[in-house]
Amino acid sequence: MTSADGVEGQGTQGSKAPPSSPSASGEDGSARRPSPWRIVLGVLAVVAGVGLMSYPFVADVLNQRAQDQVTQTLDRAVSAAAPHALDKEQSAAVDYNRRLLEGSSHVVDPFDPADVKPGNEEYQRILNVAGDGVMAELLIPKIGVDLPIRHYTNEESLAQGVGHVVNTSVPVGGVSTHTVLAAHTGLPTARLFDRLPEVAVGDTFVIRVLGRANAYRVTSTEVVLPEVVESLSVQPGRDMVTLVTCTPYGVNTHRLLVHALRTDLPADWQADGARTIRSVTPVGEQSSLVWKAAIAGVVAAGAVLLALVAVRRVRRSVPPVSRSASKTGVSGRNRRRM
Repeated sequence: MTSADGVEGQGTQGSKAPPSSPSASGEDGSARRPSPWRIVLGVLAVVAGVGLMSYPFVADVLNQRAQDQVTQTLDRAVSAAAPHALDKEQSAAVDYNRRLLEGSSHVVDPFDPADVKPGNEEYQRILNVAGDGVMAELLIPKIGVDLPIRHYTNEESLAQGVGHVVNTSVPVGGVSTHTVLAAHTGLPTARLFDRLPEVAVGDTFVIRVLGRANAYRVTSTEVVLPEVVESLSVQPGRDMVTLVTCTPYGVNTHRLLVHALRTDLPADWQADGARTIRSVTPVGEQSSLVWKAAIAGVVAAGAVLLALVAVRRVRRSVPPVSRSASKTGVSGRNRRRM
């Protein structure tokens, strides 16, 4: 009995010892089971990552939609205006450009807040048909730009679209005029002139103003320091437009200038005098691609999470079987010893 008791005691100790080790190592599944909060945090982290990656694209689409609504508002205001009222606006703008040429105004760097001098009440009234400060619409087919042109180049204007540089000709065209238009590059919320470096000599863009469309063909491009503004002055007898943005991308120590001269409208830009949306990609098509990409990213992230959860569940289901087999083996050995 004593030996049997000893054997039984050893067997009892042997049968009690293993559970302490599995519980410490987490083989019972309690330590390996992921907390619901950890799963929630993982989901939030993935969603946040997808959001950060898609933010520039989504923000650009939202900005494009907002600017499209602005240009539509301008279109409606122009369409609702009487012909003689539009002629009056045109005459006022032409007269403004003439007096500006005869005056002593000077062109400044559009991106220097210290140089952005305010205009006057007359300037703010010029080409303000809708009453919201939008003068015209700029379309650059090659790089998919379709943006409203606003008075001034302050942050409010440049954060939303293209700004008209004060003390340069307002964008109605005409002999001995030089309109300078500026927009940012590299904004996290919108792509404005980000692709302006792709515009080359011979490319055409259009300014729509007061129901008219004026085309300009690029004649030259140059990169200059911010204080070099001589090429932005009026050249007698010419109808010019210069597009300006900061360069290099993200550094912004210089200015990219794209100079253009008035030219005839391409035939495919007009159909019986009605507006035709040129080769600029419609905002709706741009947005659909972005949303599809964002949705695909979210679906992929969800699939990864589901796969991880499934793997964890499988791993949790395996240890109990192993423990059962282990305990069966120990009890069998103990019985054989007895």
